[in-house]
Amino acid sequence: MGLLSNILFFPVTGPVAGVRWALGKVQAVVEEELTDDSAVKQQLMELQMLVELGDIDDAEYVRREAALMQRLREVREWRERLGKGVSGGPVRVARDEDEGAKG
Repeated sequence: MGLLSNILFFPVTGPVAGVRWALGKVQAVVEEELTDDSAVKQQLMELQMLVELGDIDDAEYVRREAALMQRLREVREWRERLGKGVSGGPVRVARDEDEGAKG
């Protein structure tokens, strides 16, 4: 009965199944993009190189590092939401500790 009904109703269920498959693939790609922290880690390493070479000053380094660390926190939050493992410790910036002491 299952095979016969699949064949008979294919003109109706086929497009729905195709759309469902495509949406599943899109969801998988989006989850991969949201949980991949390798690009952020690479940018942190490049930023460290820039400050060590003297291309940027400490104030610029701190500003850019804070933005990258925020992005890294967001990636880890997405990993936790999606049930994927989180490696490494908590992401903290010295400025965050100062804000925590105030509030």
